[in-house]
Amino acid sequence: MLKQGGILIALGMFVLLVTCAARAQQPDVTAMKKLSFLSGAWRCTVEAGTSNGLVQDVTYSFSPDGLWMTELSQDSGPGHNDWGTQIWGYDARAGKLVAYNFTPIGVFTKSVDGWINGAFVSHRDDNGATVSVRPISSGSMQWVIESADHSNIVKENCVRR
Repeated sequence: MLKQGGILIALGMFVLLVTCAARAQQPDVTAMKKLSFLSGAWRCTVEAGTSNGLVQDVTYSFSPDGLWMTELSQDSGPGHNDWGTQIWGYDARAGKLVAYNFTPIGVFTKSVDGWINGAFVSHRDDNGATVSVRPISSGSMQWVIESADHSNIVKENCVRR
């Protein structure tokens, strides 16, 4: 009888551990799925900084499970040929949110915090800038990039195309 009680306790501890592990991952999974409002085509206008007034065409798409997002951006207008491809997602193996930014000058990574006060927040690993996106309405959203020393803030105001 004592042996059966020990087995039941061990089984109960195992179930509790698995349940806690699944719950620990859930916020990151939910965070990615909450970004689905971005899906589709957008036109973004840069406000402030050296790129003030620059217009970008941006498209977002998601993997079938909603855990990975691809962002393709291209500057608009004559003489503007800058582009970027970002991949954001939940890395189940690492157990965390990740972000990779591919540009003409190289690859950059971001440390991702997830949703904080209504904005999806990350930090560029190369320069410490905080990058966040916030839905404004069903047809608009805003990216905010703030330098690590808080001396420079650039906004990208975006509307659906």
